[in-house]
Amino acid sequence: MRQLVLEYVFEGHKRGYNFTSPTNGFNDDTLKTVWRNAMPRGQGWGAPIYEGARSLKSFPLPDGRLALVDMVVTGLKDESGRAGIRRAGIDIMQPGEYLDALRVRFSRYPQAMQDEATHKPRFGRRRLPKVQGDSQVVVAHPYTTAERWQIIEALVLYEAIELLDRRWLGGKYFAFTTLALEYRDESQFVVLPEARASELQSGGKLQVTRV
Repeated sequence: MRQLVLEYVFEGHKRGYNFTSPTNGFNDDTLKTVWRNAMPRGQGWGAPIYEGARSLKSFPLPDGRLALVDMVVTGLKDESGRAGIRRAGIDIMQPGEYLDALRVRFSRYPQAMQDEATHKPRFGRRRLPKVQGDSQVVVAHPYTTAERWQIIEALVLYEAIELLDRRWLGGKYFAFTTLALEYRDESQFVVLPEARASELQSGGKLQVTRV
């Protein structure tokens, strides 16, 4: 397993978002795919409520490996004073490493949160919707703090672990994003803050499951 880091560079001739970790050993197609997909979609990350917010995200790479991203909204501002600067640590792994990586991340949550995620009907009295075929599943939950959003991360990780534990076949994986501000061009399973989901639903046909 290797890690890439994508973050905002404030000095030098390459200011803006760049890889700040070594990229040797990765071909151009892989780096372009990581660049396009590592950061969760959407505008508005500079809102004060999202400072410190985290998102876990996974997606496949052209060379057959998988990417598992841990993104955080930093408290930094760019040269123009705009907030919402994000940093992404991207673990690159073989498909056979993916399920174990999810289990390790799930084990890092407090035991009480693991128990809550394991007994899903107790959380909001609803289960997370199941992914079927190639259809996208969009879920919404009220966002208050990064700490409280961890239960959403734990729920999605547990769902992914259950799914892969039962149906693991060759290179299959579970693509998800635990926090995004836009569902289009996002993972097959994506979670939006309730307020953002309501905005996107206004006048549209977006189907959202609220938990």
